Amino acid sequence: MLAAFTVPILVVIGLYTAGAIGQLFAPRAFLGMLFGVKTEDAFTLFIARHWALLASLVGALLVYAAYHPEVRAPALLVAIVEKLSVAPLLLLGPWPRTPAATRMAVIDGVMGLVLAGCLLG
Repeated sequence: MLAAFTVPILVVIGLYTAGAIGQLFAPRAFLGMLFGVKTEDAFTLFIARHWALLASLVGALLVYAAYHPEVRAPALLVAIVEKLSVAPLLLLGPWPRTPAATRMAVIDGVMGLVLAGCLLG
């Protein structure tokens, strides 16, 4: 069922995921908006920037895979692991859950399942 929509699914999920690039340039704003964290700690800001870069690269990889079927399976596998890891890490961690982080965890989990359906279907 999802096979007919694989290209648009990969493009939409890829662009959504690549949107994390904003955190690379404004980590304080994103940490505050998503997690309610206000920090000037240089290492925390480095980790936030690095995570944003990695998430954005996964998004770009999905968009690339939409138009290059030869890399689709490994790209989907990477994205599925990333998406399905974020949800439990955010929801089960020892930190307070903000509505934005909860929403992000649920959306990433659903996207991971949709991508798994594309890979298997």
